[in-house]
Amino acid sequence: MTSINMLVKILSLLMVSSIATASVPLAKRAGAGGKMDMYGCMQSNDYYIANFAAYQGDLQQPKNESALLTALCEELPAVGSTQISIDLLDRDVRRKPVTIKVLDSNAKVILETPPTVPKQGVLTANVNFPVPGHYQVVLYIDDNELKVAPEIGALHIPLTVALVTPGTSASMSNLSIIVLAILVIALVFGWLMPRWLKPEHA
Repeated sequence: MTSINMLVKILSLLMVSSIATASVPLAKRAGAGGKMDMYGCMQSNDYYIANFAAYQGDLQQPKNESALLTALCEELPAVGSTQISIDLLDRDVRRKPVTIKVLDSNAKVILETPPTVPKQGVLTANVNFPVPGHYQVVLYIDDNELKVAPEIGALHIPLTVALVTPGTSASMSNLSIIVLAILVIALVFGWLMPRWLKPEHA
């Protein structure tokens, strides 16, 4: 076997192994009660970008550094009163009227705010989620410069409220699949490499 043929086979195996690893479903990084990462909870579409946060608990309690409510992302652990906060990262949007709507899974409006010009870039609203389920927070921006209808440019933020989501067991299952895939690849290399490297007899 020539060195070129051996190199082609090694590259082919590496490609197959990378595809197999990428096809394994990985658990999402989760903060307390929702998907969070080091950048917070970024939401975007083709037109706008915002940072979303939701807060549950006793919103009337006096706050101090040791009792701050946890900022949640798309997965909320409980029904009931929730404060949502949207930080508009597009500076030009802060000069335009913005409306927030919260819809349930049947597209019924459970909250609609009046159009507001968020000069400081942050919009907040209190919403009551009556039952567990899937909801959407929709941001409508009256943007004359964009030349796109608010319904088309609207930023949709999906929420899951009080539903069971995969936890540690699912993550451990995914980890086991990854480890097994790596072991299989290592065994294949261990069995084939000596045969590839073995010099051919004349």
